[in-house]
Amino acid sequence: MGEERVLRRMRRQHGVISRAQALDEGITRRQLDRLVSSGVWEREAAGVYRHEAVPSTFRSRLLALCMAHGAVASHRSAAALHPIEGYRLDRVEVIVPPGKGRGIRGARRYESNRMDLAKSVERDGIPCTSLGRTVLDLAAVVSPRRLDRTVDAVLRDGQLRLSDLYGVLTSHARRGRPGCAALKSSLAERFEGMAVPLSDWSRMVSDLLVDAGLESPALEHRVRRADGSLVAQVDLAFPSRRVAIELDSARWHDNRESFVQDRRRRNETTLAGWTVLNFTWNDYADHPAALCDTVAKALAATEANFCQ
Repeated sequence: MGEERVLRRMRRQHGVISRAQALDEGITRRQLDRLVSSGVWEREAAGVYRHEAVPSTFRSRLLALCMAHGAVASHRSAAALHPIEGYRLDRVEVIVPPGKGRGIRGARRYESNRMDLAKSVERDGIPCTSLGRTVLDLAAVVSPRRLDRTVDAVLRDGQLRLSDLYGVLTSHARRGRPGCAALKSSLAERFEGMAVPLSDWSRMVSDLLVDAGLESPALEHRVRRADGSLVAQVDLAFPSRRVAIELDSARWHDNRESFVQDRRRRNETTLAGWTVLNFTWNDYADHPAALCDTVAKALAATEANFCQ
């Protein structure tokens, strides 16, 4: 009975199964060792086996490495799995936690100490990097021309928006991070002359703060006085800390009337006991870490004040 369940699971998993999975399905250790020693099960990766009746494929190899090392299919392998036009599954590339998967053969291994940023998704039963992260990883290993075609493909198919790609870029931005400069260059040409809708930008900043480990801010929050009357509606806010974030967009604030009203509104918000932070597109696109650090410090400061 156990062997039947194991076989069904192997069929769902490109012919492979881990030792732990086999035992969970009812196979005894003695049965498992017999299957391996007789050659019915062949070793596909450490602690992962493939049935002899199923040929080894890129999919079985990818899944086996993911099982064995806590890995995630990445780069060109992930591009083929999503799929992104122009990529086919003809190689094995994975991201692993630090120190994992050393010495694996027949695969390209990349280490990451922020596996959470990969935002793993399942494609064809195999865990792989999210689409946006995959594009960023590709930016580090393909030519600029192929990267442009890749970005064109995901935008044309409607799989991602420009704001999604910029969000991935800023959430991963750090000096020397492979792929960031190339992707930023590719996106800059597309953003030139375009105004990012303020609602999209607010969501992008919110995602950036959450990825940095901060709590999720409220969008379009209404600040009210003690009597319930409206003071202002701010782009993002942390109501429990009374910290508001205003995004200065030339698209929405490029006339004298808006200029005057914005400053009056921000003064009133400050007088209502709120800390108001102002950021520009340059802060978001070019200095995301500094933006997050400023917000974190403001939240810490207000928390300290509340505790006094």
